[in-house]
Amino acid sequence: MASLNLDFVTLDVFTSTRYEGNPLAVVFIPPSQRSLVTQETKQRIAREFNLSETVFLHTESNARPDSTTLEVNIFTIEEELPFAGHPTIGTAYLVLHHLGWGHVNTLLTKAGPIPINAEGSKNVKAEIPHAVHVHSSTLSILLENSKSSDVITTGLSPHNQIRQAELAGTVVSIVKGMTFILVNLPSLELLAKVTDSPRLHFDRIPALLDRGEWENSFVGRYYYVYTEEGSKTKVQTRMVELGFEDPATGSAGCTLSAYLTMREKKGARYEITQGVEMGRRSEIVVETSATEEGKVKEIQLGGTAVVVMKGSVAVQQNESMLTAKTDPHEGDLETLIRARGEQHQISTMLCALSGEVPEEPVVSRKTGTVFEKRLILKYIQENGKEPGTDEELDPEDLLDVKTSRVVRPRPPNFTSLPSLLKAFQDEWDALVLEAYNTREQLSRTREELATALYQHDAAVRVIARLTKERDEARDALSKITVAPSAGGASNSDAMAVDNEGLPEGLVEHVNEVKEQLTQRRREKRPVPENWATPDEVSAFQQTGHTDLSVSQASSLDVESEYAVIGGLDGKAEIYSIQGNTVERSLDIGEPVTSTVWTGSKVILGTSKGSVKVLDGGNEVASFQVHAGAVTGLTVHPGGRILASVGVDKSFVFYDLETLQQVSRGYTDAALTCCAFHPDGHFLAAGTQGGDINIFQTNDGVKVVNFHLGAPVQALVFSENGYWFAATGKGQQTVTIFDLRKEGDAAKAKELQTGDAQSLAWDRTGQYLATVGSTGVTVQMYLKKAKAWSEPLRTSVPGTAIRWGTDAKSLVTVNKEGVVSVLKE
Repeated sequence: MASLNLDFVTLDVFTSTRYEGNPLAVVFIPPSQRSLVTQETKQRIAREFNLSETVFLHTESNARPDSTTLEVNIFTIEEELPFAGHPTIGTAYLVLHHLGWGHVNTLLTKAGPIPINAEGSKNVKAEIPHAVHVHSSTLSILLENSKSSDVITTGLSPHNQIRQAELAGTVVSIVKGMTFILVNLPSLELLAKVTDSPRLHFDRIPALLDRGEWENSFVGRYYYVYTEEGSKTKVQTRMVELGFEDPATGSAGCTLSAYLTMREKKGARYEITQGVEMGRRSEIVVETSATEEGKVKEIQLGGTAVVVMKGSVAVQQNESMLTAKTDPHEGDLETLIRARGEQHQISTMLCALSGEVPEEPVVSRKTGTVFEKRLILKYIQENGKEPGTDEELDPEDLLDVKTSRVVRPRPPNFTSLPSLLKAFQDEWDALVLEAYNTREQLSRTREELATALYQHDAAVRVIARLTKERDEARDALSKITVAPSAGGASNSDAMAVDNEGLPEGLVEHVNEVKEQLTQRRREKRPVPENWATPDEVSAFQQTGHTDLSVSQASSLDVESEYAVIGGLDGKAEIYSIQGNTVERSLDIGEPVTSTVWTGSKVILGTSKGSVKVLDGGNEVASFQVHAGAVTGLTVHPGGRILASVGVDKSFVFYDLETLQQVSRGYTDAALTCCAFHPDGHFLAAGTQGGDINIFQTNDGVKVVNFHLGAPVQALVFSENGYWFAATGKGQQTVTIFDLRKEGDAAKAKELQTGDAQSLAWDRTGQYLATVGSTGVTVQMYLKKAKAWSEPLRTSVPGTAIRWGTDAKSLVTVNKEGVVSVLKE
């Protein structure tokens, strides 16, 4: 029985991450075997792989380096295609990057020659042949024809809005034989509801395509949602047809880009994301240019790929049956004979995982370690690195060691003896890998335990030494007598704290601001006429939300109609509340932990202890004063003094006019947040130990202490001047403290808000807004009734919250970087 072996590789296309993107199989057909591989054989191989497309690559140029063209055939599981995008990009990546055939610059398809070129170290570009044609009919026009109405209605989406979009979709051919219905949907939520269950039999709707050369064509539905950003157009798509969904469709992306170019009469760069809903995210780039008349001049399809598997397909000519083997040299008699001479040497090698002689040995390029191939491939799939090391290891880093071996039959099902043996072998492999991982974890645990015991012993010794030194110091101190000074000043037994006071000029500024604001408060200012009423606040609902490029958003502040949001990814963005758009993105370079906005200055604290001052988007000052993360920032009511606190147990004051550090104070615990009193003469700082310390602004002396009972997460003062609110980590309440009282009597009220990570009191002292993982609440204090009420509770989660102008809106941001606006 005659047979031939065809080598193949599989790739994931339009992604650099394995198991994402669109899978593709590429089968190599050398010149000597070209005549032996018929169209029927290619179609059967494509069905065997069962992928959306399979490429057959004729490798003449590999034999003749002077040739710059490679012929390719593209097959689906049902038919050959004249052109397809993801096979073109996948083959181009394989040829130019993986195989290194730099002399190749053209792929010859049934649709015509496609110039290809490498772009950088991973990406490739292909100049796509095109003969764009917009057909005159749509499904809605044909629905009036009784002959095809049943075929159309049974194949449309059950969702009414999607169904209407399908009926109105424009029918466009990119080349002869490749056509798509472009279905424009208004939102990503609607795109996620598209289903592949109904199938449209386009071959039963001949009137859909224009007569003549465009009649015979593959037809698919391509759903898309797009937004324009300058010269770039970002599109999210889904390709659903033939009873399945395609993770990435380059030809459909080119068709859509060509149609949008003709409609807009100008070229553009289209960044297309596909396959998100099915867990195989693909990134496609299409660049187009247009003539002055608005016709498509050039289409460039771009992307990358990653190799996943290699092997060979054995084609038995007499029966046209297909079997897959993992070794491209299997069945090569000369190779097997040569390998027998090495068998004795190989048999002395042992697999590093199982400790047995490997049946199919491979060697790591990086360490030279020998493994059983099936075991190491499973280990790489689960861990992504080489056993016993932290180095990443890919299947491409394994070298086959040729030995004589018996080819195992491919078990047809789990009722045969071969399949049962294979099942037992897989279970044994799993046990070997588990045993290896257990031994490795046991070794690490022993090392960690030894280190922990050593550190514990060292800590006990240090504690004993320090305790002894403390007791000796106390004994020596008790024996010292200090006489009064000549000036008559008494020697108090209170220890002086080594804190710095503010300069004289700033002390005068603090006192002036205090007198002015205290006098205004005594005048009992009325609530402004345009301030939000309780009815308006209770009617708040989410009216807008925007996804920011900031990931792991950590802080937020509002100035006028704009907000600044900082994230732990080292970015910050300026957001327009009215426009619901991002106005400017800032690259801070360090994870942002705290944010304030005063006047034209945006001030950011980072996890590396920096305090950065930005004016007009430019950094005008940077302070590196904290020995750890900055955990809180607050601006004095006078607008001139900035305060920062950090985990290094210190609070620092800065002059925002001279952009200089002016004073510093220390506490006995790590500080977590801070806030100035509305009159500016006190600074409150929360601690990791659950205390709230109140310091005088002028000299940094602690005057009073309140106990919350949990690490303080947020605190904010009320405009009335004698209340402040605080919440602790893990608490489901917000506690209202009264500055005029001490101890437990200072806790005036506990509000049941649920998890609260950020607090914001409006300027009138009426409304206290909270936000956390459970959502947003607004607590209102009624002066006449001397009682609290809750006019608003929503389920919008967030990590930070601020009031908008005149308390007419609330702005929140969550950890994923989604900013939301709540208003009436």
